[in-house]
Amino acid sequence: MRRQALHLFAALILSVAATNALAYAPMELETTAPTVTGPTLEPLNPTRGGKTNLPTGPASSDSHEEDLEEPHSDDLKATGVPEEGRAEIGDVHYGTDDLPPAVVETRTRLIDASRTGEIEALRPIFDGQRGPPLVAGTAIVEDPVDSLRSQSGDDEGREILAILMELLETGYVKIGEGRAATYIWPYFAEVPLADLDAAQYVELYRILTAIDVEEMERMGRYLFFRVGISADGRIRYFTAGDLE
Repeated sequence: MRRQALHLFAALILSVAATNALAYAPMELETTAPTVTGPTLEPLNPTRGGKTNLPTGPASSDSHEEDLEEPHSDDLKATGVPEEGRAEIGDVHYGTDDLPPAVVETRTRLIDASRTGEIEALRPIFDGQRGPPLVAGTAIVEDPVDSLRSQSGDDEGREILAILMELLETGYVKIGEGRAATYIWPYFAEVPLADLDAAQYVELYRILTAIDVEEMERMGRYLFFRVGISADGRIRYFTAGDLE
């Protein structure tokens, strides 16, 4: 079931890319090009368990205004996918030795919450922040926990917890410096997929199927779930698609 859901997700991403690319075609082609009626998601969102019920409302909120202004790449293609990753293979770290204490604490709390099997265990972590994390691309949702539950392939949100745990057990990269730094799991979200070695591909296949990996290689970008934690331990996002 999970592999089927991931395949649906990959197909949806490609459909979105094709639709957005047509939207940015030169004006003189509009008289001959057929009308595109496929799905358009802004930003890209996953399909979990055959569901497409993620909110796509306005992506503006005071609590997340700084999230969207902290170091992100603004060099975007028409698909909303950055041309290149912002990190290299040499930037990948494992474990916790190089993480700030606040990031270590947050990562540990997220893993411990995932192990409970209860998605509600995330609520006190989210509520303890000055602003909730982004969980549906850049769209603001009223209840991040309920949103994550709705994205899960099961009704209890346990698939999402499994994904969260898997991500936090991979390597990570740091983007930005000082207070503006964000620690991102998995590193695939920022490192070009073409640069992965054989062992790193095995890590990628723990999260995605071979078919999904092939489709993302064609896109030139990892587009599945990722976690971003700021240097002060705040969870900036746990979402799929591209935020940057």
